[in-house]
Amino acid sequence: MIKGMSFNKGILFIGKNNIACTHEVNGRSRTWLKPLNIFSLAYAGKILYFSMPLWFHFFFLTWLLLITVPYAASIAGWEGWTGLPAFTLLYFLLGTHFWFPRELKKYHGAEHKVFSYKGIVSTRNMDKIRAADITNRYCSTNAVLLYFLMVPILFAGISAAGLPWLRALEAASVVSLILLPAASYWMNRRGSTKLHTQILNLSYQLQKYVTTAEPEDRHLKTAVRAYRRLALKEFPSRVRVTRSTRVIKREESKMAIADITVIPIGTNTTSVSGAVAEIHQLLRKTDKPIKFELTPMSTIIEGDIDVLFEIIREIHELPFKSGHQRTATNIRIDDRRDSTGSSMEGKLRSVREKINGADRADNL
Repeated sequence: MIKGMSFNKGILFIGKNNIACTHEVNGRSRTWLKPLNIFSLAYAGKILYFSMPLWFHFFFLTWLLLITVPYAASIAGWEGWTGLPAFTLLYFLLGTHFWFPRELKKYHGAEHKVFSYKGIVSTRNMDKIRAADITNRYCSTNAVLLYFLMVPILFAGISAAGLPWLRALEAASVVSLILLPAASYWMNRRGSTKLHTQILNLSYQLQKYVTTAEPEDRHLKTAVRAYRRLALKEFPSRVRVTRSTRVIKREESKMAIADITVIPIGTNTTSVSGAVAEIHQLLRKTDKPIKFELTPMSTIIEGDIDVLFEIIREIHELPFKSGHQRTATNIRIDDRRDSTGSSMEGKLRSVREKINGADRADNL
């Protein structure tokens, strides 16, 4: 599995045998690819650490001093405060995951969007990458969240056994760190239980509102360049159009048709014409390649299946943006892959031809 890591100056991706990175150096973008080994990881770690803002280094150094200086003084015979417990450094290192600088959040969002996008990763597809989901099923936020969920649970159990609270907290913090790889494996690899879903939902909320931000073009281009550098070496089909990719693209380009009805619930009128008017204003203004038609009972939209899902999501959100708290959206999708003639006009033409043929037979 490809792993990604965002930092305050760029993004790196780690594959099976290589590590690729694009980051800012003296105001200019630099991209490199290195074999995956202890030296390249150390080099990447140095870039990550020194890219962090001054406040991070200040708090990190202060935290270390509050641990080491009082402890050294106590060894020398001072009987005062012995300093912060060493295990609290874990809280700082993991807790800063929820205190990302603004630039890091945007790079993190760009990294997620590249992972979420399923097409050819290229700057030519920047608009589609920008529209991709900003949350990631395998984000490191899962692991950090698991750690801070395990610590209080283990602390409660160890404290109940009679250990002093500080020793119990230390044991819970260290044991949670030891168990974290197994917990992460369970989270990422083992099915989808109700507990999985609850933890993931919380992780997605943290990703969306705390650890990421909508990236700008330069953040997206950084993510695309780093990903492409690794992909060209290890999995070129994700960044290069091959013959099989063209065949798939031709299949995906066939049009699907969606029939949509949106009913806001809890309004003071039985009419839904206002909601329908808002939908058609949205459809007229969109730059997405679609065709649409209003009928007395619903709205019909034709387009690529991926585009349909995007526009359906926008339509479903409209009543909520207008202040409604509940909406019932009915959707029917006709997605035919065995023929290129599955369009609104084609369907109508086929039915009319059959009606005309029946009429001619009746007149004979």
